[in-house]
Amino acid sequence: MCKNFKIGRNGMKVVVFLPHENSKLNSKFKNIMAYKITDSCVACGTCIDECPVGAISEGDIYVIDADACVGCGTCAGACPNEAIVED
Repeated sequence: MCKNFKIGRNGMKVVVFLPHENSKLNSKFKNIMAYKITDSCVACGTCIDECPVGAISEGDIYVIDADACVGCGTCAGACPNEAIVED
């Protein structure tokens, strides 16, 4: 497993364990997304900056990529409008 970490705005270290792309664990949990961005989003970009795996992209609206999201919740904790909720 690879290990990735990022220091959040509050100084808390978030550690995310990413299974190897060919592992049984990865295939078991692929496409499980624990969070979604609601209509309360004002597109401030905080979530994009805070996501340790780069699972959030911007377009017409901000979107969490289900294949990339590891369900760590960093984005939800960072959102100033509480627009990211558990799915």
